[in-house]
Amino acid sequence: MNRRPLVAALASGIVGTSAGCLGFLDDATTFSASPAIVETDAAAEAGYEYQGTVERVETRDVPRTDETVEVTNYVSEYTRTIETPLSVLDVDGAEAGVFAVITTPQVRVAGKDFNPVGDMSNAEIVELVQGQYEALSIDGSVGDRSVDGLDQSIAVETFEGEARFLGQGRIDVFLDVAQPEHGDDHLVIVGVYPDDHNLPVADEEARIDTMIRGLEHGDDVDADVEPADG
Repeated sequence: MNRRPLVAALASGIVGTSAGCLGFLDDATTFSASPAIVETDAAAEAGYEYQGTVERVETRDVPRTDETVEVTNYVSEYTRTIETPLSVLDVDGAEAGVFAVITTPQVRVAGKDFNPVGDMSNAEIVELVQGQYEALSIDGSVGDRSVDGLDQSIAVETFEGEARFLGQGRIDVFLDVAQPEHGDDHLVIVGVYPDDHNLPVADEEARIDTMIRGLEHGDDVDADVEPADG
């Protein structure tokens, strides 16, 4: 598993889907989400390191007009360096845990909200990521739980599968997905961590829960924002 292609695949699939909903608009319009990050102490407690927040701006032409619409989304990424060697890999001190949160704006037209990502199931989100990232193969859902965060109870669904890791082989992984609404945005939260007998699964799951509980979202969060490449 390589976290940069994984997060890029996640962002590309979800952001592209979000922007794709805007073809019905008949006026040039811009819509922007607010970034979301994890509170510093919570990330430190979970053992995850902030890698920054990417601003992704998607522009779409409006059919049958000369107008365009612009949608701004944010992708915040965290990684966890696991010092314990994994049973199937001859490596330690590797980035084997990934946590990402994507924010997409709700589009309101004529009193109705539109956001195709918000209408997708967690399984469809997973399928979207798999289609963009060949190194990840997810088998199916294995459970769910609730975590308090962003002043609400957030439903988290866990999937199991495999990921190719650093070109050395494939490891079993768990992938957590949650999709809360907060403010005017739809959030997609994804956590990926190894399923390995050297790492207690309950501990890795608890780390993801700590990250979710520490989420902060809004225009005033202290995010290190950079534009997407290209």
